[in-house]
Amino acid sequence: MVTSRLLRTSLASLALGAVLALGACSDNDPQHSPSDHAVKAPTNDLSFADYVKSTRQQIHDVLATERFAKEEEPFGGYNIDQVVDMRAPFAIEPDDISCDKVGRDLAHGENVGFLMIHGLTDSPFWLSDVRDHLRKQFPCASIHGVLLPGHGTVPGDLMNVKFDDWLATVRYGVDAFGEEIEHIIPIGYSMGAALIGRDFDARQRDDRISAMIMLSPGLTAKSEQAWLTPYARHVKKWVGQGKNSDPAKYGSMAMNAAAEFHLLTEPYRDGSVKNFDIPVFLVISSDDQTVDPLVAVDFFCQKVQSDTKHLIWYQGENKDIDEHPKCDAIDFISSANDEMRTINHAHTAITMHPENPVYGLNGTVRDCGHYDDAKQHASCQTGQDTVYGERNLVGSATPGTLRRGTFNPDFPGMSDKMSRFILAALGVEPDILAE
Repeated sequence: MVTSRLLRTSLASLALGAVLALGACSDNDPQHSPSDHAVKAPTNDLSFADYVKSTRQQIHDVLATERFAKEEEPFGGYNIDQVVDMRAPFAIEPDDISCDKVGRDLAHGENVGFLMIHGLTDSPFWLSDVRDHLRKQFPCASIHGVLLPGHGTVPGDLMNVKFDDWLATVRYGVDAFGEEIEHIIPIGYSMGAALIGRDFDARQRDDRISAMIMLSPGLTAKSEQAWLTPYARHVKKWVGQGKNSDPAKYGSMAMNAAAEFHLLTEPYRDGSVKNFDIPVFLVISSDDQTVDPLVAVDFFCQKVQSDTKHLIWYQGENKDIDEHPKCDAIDFISSANDEMRTINHAHTAITMHPENPVYGLNGTVRDCGHYDDAKQHASCQTGQDTVYGERNLVGSATPGTLRRGTFNPDFPGMSDKMSRFILAALGVEPDILAE
């Protein structure tokens, strides 16, 4: 009788054979090679301010050499300083004037630190609207965002990174808060959510970590072939190579990065991650095509033991949750929004305000990468009858009319619930929220 392990190995061998038959990617584009100046995990003796400063300069130097010196407007109308601003880590310290005005107390973020962790191929900009909302609601708080190793420069810098490097950066971000910070709330988008959970688990609990916020949490990949990536990376460099013109993220995915993501998320798949006894706020779309939303439901219902928890489930076309084990504290909201031409929510839609200048309803970046046909791609970019949704709608939408969603029509509502959750997690009544 063939064991499951032998069968799995045989399948891997067959898949690898197919990859080998395709041959290695031939690409002379410098951005698909390591820059030799990839962002690394910061050392513990580096202050967060110095980390931000040195990383900004590092991103600037690589982009100046590898992109702006070789291409005319590599990121459309965005200049190098604007791109660095989007990709670099940030440190926003308390707004003393606003804090004094509203009162220096826990309800307005006194002695609270928010740590923001972006996703795979992304940058801190993907949490910028969440950051700005929290800045308004909690002016006394410190808000830090890190840049994960391999990101921010060129896609080739993800070819050698390990998930331990990403975890080390999250660990540094938590530890870098000063002693005055009594409450730390990590916020993770996509892979960032998996990282903050793994960090919390590895710490064997930390009294300063008071809650956790997970947005489009990448607890396991949606693709059933994801388990092959640790094998495939030895013979194939890229999952896919796209046009790297987005100012805030890569358009190409290194096979190594996909493999490391798969290894990072293993404890969520096999259930070995320990129970979480802290409040958790989680948001995900039923139609997410990047990560598996039902694994997020299982984590929320089975692993989060705190009475203070909230899951926003944006319900779209996929109704699999109807037959799936559920629990209390799940807030079902329809994804459809006729006014903003949104049919369902993409993985990439959750964290962005509709008015975001880059990814919003009238933003400069329009995600049409799911169209290979040039005419359909052009129609998606410039058409007047476009709609927004996840890639599972490509087959049902009129060709050339679907843009992958990059903004959340419910962002104000989600943000309000997030703020109320934070206050509850801190033990504060939510009647003081700013208008």
